[in-house]
Amino acid sequence: MGRPEPAAASSSPSARLRLQSVDRTGTIGDRLRLTFSDGSSFSLPESLLLEHGFALGALAPGAELGEEELRRLAELARAGELHERALRLLAVAAHSSRGLERKLASRGAEPALLAAELARLAGAGLLDDRAYAQAWVRQRLARHPEGSGPLLAGLQRRGVGRELAEQALRGELTEEAERAGAAALVEKLRRRSDMTPERLRGTLVRRGFRRSLIRELLGEPGE
Repeated sequence: MGRPEPAAASSSPSARLRLQSVDRTGTIGDRLRLTFSDGSSFSLPESLLLEHGFALGALAPGAELGEEELRRLAELARAGELHERALRLLAVAAHSSRGLERKLASRGAEPALLAAELARLAGAGLLDDRAYAQAWVRQRLARHPEGSGPLLAGLQRRGVGRELAEQALRGELTEEAERAGAAALVEKLRRRSDMTPERLRGTLVRRGFRRSLIRELLGEPGE
């Protein structure tokens, strides 16, 4: 996705303003830059204007817009910029709803626009906390095997609610999956020349594996 152009007005519009120019921008000409007689301008996706009832024929050079229309344009410009920022973050990595909300809020997103954007993304299937939690647990088990405690804490740090996080663990962290992950970790660590039995056991404990599983894998007697 190309870098979006600034989507905020360059000055505060008042009364009625004359539209001086309308220029197509963006990599495929899908954005409109509207420049007004006071020097203020807005850059918005054409689709967003149509979605919110602006007739493109009415946005022609020479047209005059009142305060309410200018206010709506300014809000749409900010909403469009926020949407593109959210899509860029999601293109880099999957997020939980809360995790994405925190990142966008830290970048100055307005609460009302942010709530609408999160609802828009969820409605489009781009935010799904249940799917996110399940996928994160699967990836974590494959790359960094650990037990239920650290996995639960990791999901919650990423903004997944406790109930959804526990459901994801029940579905993904079966006894077989935990055993396979722990066994793979033991095999990997035992190849290290500096790995002692005490350090191996300590690593497994810190990773949150069940005590009974640790004893089983290390050949220790049961309690």
